[in-house]
Amino acid sequence: MAIAGLATTKHNLSTSGPGVVKATTEKRLCVFCHTPHRAITDMDGISAPLWNHTLSSAAYMLYSSPTLLSPRLQPDGSSRLCLSCHDGTVAIGSVVNTGSSLSSIAMSGTGGSGEMPAGTSNVGTDLSGDHPVSLEINTSLINQKAQQCTNGTVTFKICRPPVGSPVLLEKTNNRFGGTPSGVGIQCSTCHDAHEDPLPGVSVFLRIGDRNDHDQLCSACHIDNCAAPCP
Repeated sequence: MAIAGLATTKHNLSTSGPGVVKATTEKRLCVFCHTPHRAITDMDGISAPLWNHTLSSAAYMLYSSPTLLSPRLQPDGSSRLCLSCHDGTVAIGSVVNTGSSLSSIAMSGTGGSGEMPAGTSNVGTDLSGDHPVSLEINTSLINQKAQQCTNGTVTFKICRPPVGSPVLLEKTNNRFGGTPSGVGIQCSTCHDAHEDPLPGVSVFLRIGDRNDHDQLCSACHIDNCAAPCP
């Protein structure tokens, strides 16, 4: 079960959590993100997993590159869920349904307004230095990126993660053009919020850790222009 992996990670924000940021009295683990009642279930046509945390309304500064083919569109889908805590604009204890008359969950270890404290977990609203998210991956993008690779504009091509890979394409409403796939790169493509095998090192990555990104990157990025996608 997801809760079994979550309990020993910093995403356990209950009183039993191992991190600095934690609730003062709330003992439930799942309530910070999920609720079976009054949940946010739809985000602009993308199903949300019984979402309970207040969403951010921030506008983000986005990644840019002269070789970027995808349109620069605001994060959606599961990335927006992650950013509801990690952009530092919404209080960690701000949820839709506490299950009581309380309007939020009392927390300790947060910033002055209850938000994610300063540090690596608070990515802010400037995402220009982070891997782009909410980009659709479809055949048109794959083919055009392969042409860039062949032309020497870039040194890698892009492929869909191979079947069976823990790296996952996730739903997005953002479109590249051509025949839509409806899926692409989100925060949860590379990170599993419920599992952190080596706390402080694996940083919730689906493969590898903060010291070894090779397998993670090579799930989508192939540095041989002539090599077929798996």
